[in-house]
Amino acid sequence: MKICILTPRFPMPENGGDVLRINNIARYFKSQGHELLLVSFYDTPIDMNEAMRLYDKIYTVRRNKGVSTLNSLLFLLSGRPIQCGYYHARAFTKKFNEVLEKEHPDMFVAHLLRMAPYLEKAGLTDHATVEMTDALSKTYSMSSNAKGGLLKKIIYRIERNLIERYEDHVIKTFPKVVLVSQADIDFLKKRIASPSLSLHTNGVECLPNIPTNYNPNKICFIGNMRTLQNQDAVLRFVKNIFPIILKNRPDTVFYIVGAEPSREIQNLNNKKNIIVTGFVNDLEGTISDSCLAVAPIKIAAGIQNKVLVAMGCGIPVVMTSLISKAIPELIDGKNCYIKDDDESFANACISIMNDEALRNDMRINGFNTIRDNYSWNEKLRGY
Repeated sequence: MKICILTPRFPMPENGGDVLRINNIARYFKSQGHELLLVSFYDTPIDMNEAMRLYDKIYTVRRNKGVSTLNSLLFLLSGRPIQCGYYHARAFTKKFNEVLEKEHPDMFVAHLLRMAPYLEKAGLTDHATVEMTDALSKTYSMSSNAKGGLLKKIIYRIERNLIERYEDHVIKTFPKVVLVSQADIDFLKKRIASPSLSLHTNGVECLPNIPTNYNPNKICFIGNMRTLQNQDAVLRFVKNIFPIILKNRPDTVFYIVGAEPSREIQNLNNKKNIIVTGFVNDLEGTISDSCLAVAPIKIAAGIQNKVLVAMGCGIPVVMTSLISKAIPELIDGKNCYIKDDDESFANACISIMNDEALRNDMRINGFNTIRDNYSWNEKLRGY
């Protein structure tokens, strides 16, 4: 079977949870013997050789920022999601039509909600899956109250309503809409119950063995740093939680690991005890000697790769209850710590750093939980 995957950004290098997920979906399809066609936007120079190791044929369209901005405004004025407008382009439609005429794909996957309009316009909904991943309306509901100016908050509120309406439309229109969290499916079902909603959570490739050597003063945060939720989490940790830890452990160093850090995050690199790495080629090698990983997320939907990756490297994780709910196997105090207020969060970190026996138990329990329950092949079975 020929499967055509449409993506809003080129999926190499794997520098974010979104591209990591779509590539593992592609790997799953490949393991089932399917031929893969990729039709993708790109913004910066791309490594075609790396992508060709996974995708059989690749068709690309360079995204024009001016066109993206104009179409965002036009979509807003016409009552359609801004982000769908941002990724709307005649050049992409033309390229996609060429692929249809040349390749005659059997099945289609729209990576994220913003690519679904291309399949609708081509009349291909009956043969398509929308890899929605997260309930964006849920994320926008939380983001509308986040830090930012009045205009930004107004735009978030408008986009939330537009996204909510379009999510409902997609769920009614497409035969299969995939999300990574049961909590997100339950959230959407409160608005619209549909058999099209399907659960395939994220997976991870655990290290072959749990690293035994670690730096007792190293804390890490993993995440794509261009996203609001990760920026919000890091700034909250630096402002409210890290100072409490430093009073008890003054030699602690906080590593912020992730691609495309904002200017505000980059400026943290000049502060004592904070290192901002940006994108790293070897994520596991960069973080595996950490004493613990933190995920103080207050804005989120779906399952967080940062938790799976850290625990798959044998690193204990302290996280908020908001993201722990997406991983039902997590047990506070056994395979992780789940804390919401700043002081409790900080004290949990200090406990892990001060108590080697506690850390060892938690890292082993966490590693086993991920190894036994979150392999990619198992989670994508039947996709």
